[in-house]
Amino acid sequence: MTELIQSLKAAVARYPGTMAELARRAAIDRSTLYKILGGQRTPRREQLERLTDALELTEEEKTTLLVQYKQRGRGTDPKMRAALNQLLEAAFRVEDYTRREGNITNEAARQMSVAGQYVEGTRAVTAAAAALVAEHMLSGDTRPLLLSPFTNPVLDRVLVNRFSAPDGQTASLSQLLIFVEESDIPREKAGNIATLTRALPLLFLPKLNYDARVVRCVTSEPSPGTLMPVYLLLPTAALMMDRLGQKGYIITDREVVENLRLSFSRKYIDAVPVLKLATGTHGFMESMQLYSKLFAETRKCCMVRYQPPFSLFADEKIALRVVRQDAAVQPYLPALLDYLNTWNQQTPDLYFCEEGLLQFVRTGQMFDLPSALYEPPDVETRRELLLRLRRAAASDKQTLRIVESAQLPLTPSMSVNAFRGRGVVFCQAVL
Repeated sequence: MTELIQSLKAAVARYPGTMAELARRAAIDRSTLYKILGGQRTPRREQLERLTDALELTEEEKTTLLVQYKQRGRGTDPKMRAALNQLLEAAFRVEDYTRREGNITNEAARQMSVAGQYVEGTRAVTAAAAALVAEHMLSGDTRPLLLSPFTNPVLDRVLVNRFSAPDGQTASLSQLLIFVEESDIPREKAGNIATLTRALPLLFLPKLNYDARVVRCVTSEPSPGTLMPVYLLLPTAALMMDRLGQKGYIITDREVVENLRLSFSRKYIDAVPVLKLATGTHGFMESMQLYSKLFAETRKCCMVRYQPPFSLFADEKIALRVVRQDAAVQPYLPALLDYLNTWNQQTPDLYFCEEGLLQFVRTGQMFDLPSALYEPPDVETRRELLLRLRRAAASDKQTLRIVESAQLPLTPSMSVNAFRGRGVVFCQAVL
């Protein structure tokens, strides 16, 4: 019995009415409904959607069922796939957003007028936040921004705008995220992917280095913002906001700001670091070290790519065929071969699109390795890698799915890796 049918049967078992009533509400013939629940017939997409509405399922339960429908036949933990789907939807919305034209420069944002300490109205709060963040970015101050576990759309939009501004310089950011309590997850660590989706607008920006942490909120309101729970603590100023972003209070007294940051640090002193990549660039060597550490913990992993990560299937023999044999690359070679050996031992679940696979067939271009390190493999090597990919799919040890580009507009510049059990989402935008 498939995951989809099991989930449907469990949902129907909780339904308080009769099967006849459920079939009527879902506009599905009763005999057809029995065949669906018996595994004799797969529902059409519209039938499944009507059935979820009739069962009055939550949005999370609906998402899980729809993901199971898309990936029916063979798959992994539906909760993880649902969380991954949510993460991807947010990621692509952000990527589209940051590509829009018209973002003003940080220099212009710094000149926005901010009248007084108290501001009211969405536009005024947005202008205040934009001016403060722009001033911080242009100051060269490397101390991190501290964000409240609660956030609002105003703060999210300002941060995305400022970090993706035309003149934006690469910057590091520390964000503390509230831990969403789950009965099957230890409280001291975030064990689900969705916990980190709050940071997605920031994690996907190529001009941002990551230094994120996950915290558990002990009280109902995050200190130090008891009265105004959404806040942004910069090194020299603080902006306190309400949940809707309609009211804001700006604090510039240095001693008060330092005390607020100290209070914040004391409360979250035991924050769990779950994501760290904060150098001047997203170096390949540093990425290798981070991946190797995560793989060493044998965590189950989902990987989403424009094309399959062929590093998973390339052994030392194939690597020596494609890696450039010049002086600039030789220092990387031992670490690269060791890294590939580590990948060969993994069986992550892979999601990729047909266009990416066809591009590899035509050109041999591989996006999981920096172009400066390799020569596109010849036809024979490409064929060997594709055969290994096919054998991996046939072995049933891992899920390999070709996703529809219309649903997930994958691009070569985006990769998503979700490590279960650690609560880690490592997202890398490659320019």
